Amino acid sequence: MYRLGFLGLGKMGYAIAKGVVDKDVYPAMEIAFYAPSEATQSKGKALGLFLAEDEAALFRESSIVILAIKPQKYDEVFAKLQNLDFSGKTIVSIAPGKSIAKLKEVFPCAQIVRAMPNTPAMVGLGTTTIAFEGKHDHEVMDIFSSVGVCVPVEESQIDEAIPLQGSMPAYLFEFAKAFAEQGRSYGIDMSRELVLHAIIGSCALALQSGDSFETLIDNVCSKGGSTIEGLNRLRDSGFGKAIAECYEACVARSKALGGE
Repeated sequence: MYRLGFLGLGKMGYAIAKGVVDKDVYPAMEIAFYAPSEATQSKGKALGLFLAEDEAALFRESSIVILAIKPQKYDEVFAKLQNLDFSGKTIVSIAPGKSIAKLKEVFPCAQIVRAMPNTPAMVGLGTTTIAFEGKHDHEVMDIFSSVGVCVPVEESQIDEAIPLQGSMPAYLFEFAKAFAEQGRSYGIDMSRELVLHAIIGSCALALQSGDSFETLIDNVCSKGGSTIEGLNRLRDSGFGKAIAECYEACVARSKALGGE
C-alpha cells in the first residue's frame, strides 16, 4: 500500500509531488501515480514514483489520493472506479466547484478533502486553501505545506477565496504586464524585472510589517507627489470597480463548474 497517490501529474500535481519528496513528507518509494501520457509517466518515474497499472489500481493501492486532473475529466475517470471500496481512504480534490457532497457520491466511506493550490507552488511559494469534510487532517496539511502556505477554510469559502489565491497569480501578472509594457514604451528595457522585483519586495514588506494596506500606501505617497497623482488616476479610472467585477465573475464561474 502506498501512502500517497496522484491521479494525473501535470504542472500542479508534479509540483506537489516534488515538494512532498523534497521536504521528506514521504519518500518517493511510498508515492504512486497514474497518468496515460508517456511523457508524464517519464516525469513521475524520474522523481522516483511508482506508476500504477491504471486508475482503479491507483485507488486500490493508495491511502491518500490527490485528484490532479482537470475537472472536465472527472466524470470520465469516475466511471472507471465503480464497485471499488474506498473505506479508510482520503480523497483530495484540487478542482474548483466540485463539492464535498458530490465527491462523496463517488467515494462513499472515504474522507473527502477539497484543496485549492496556486501556481507559485511550482517554486515552493504556493498558497493553498483547504476544506475538510470533518476534522482537520494534519497529514494532508503537511502535503500542501510542502509547497508553501496552507490555510484551512470552511468549504463554503473555497470557491469564494479563489480570486484571492488560486486565480491571483493571473491577475497579478496582468497588472505587472500592463506596467511593464508601459515602461517599455518609455524605452526602459528592464521594465519586466523592475516591476516583478518591486512586487516581490512590496509583498515581503507587507507581510513582515503587518501594516494595513492604507498605511503601506500612505508610506509611499507624498502629498502632491508623483505616486499619489498616478494612484488617483487609477482610482478615477474605475480600478476598484473593475476588481470587484473580476472577483464576482471568477467566483460565479468557479461555482458553475461544479454543475458541468
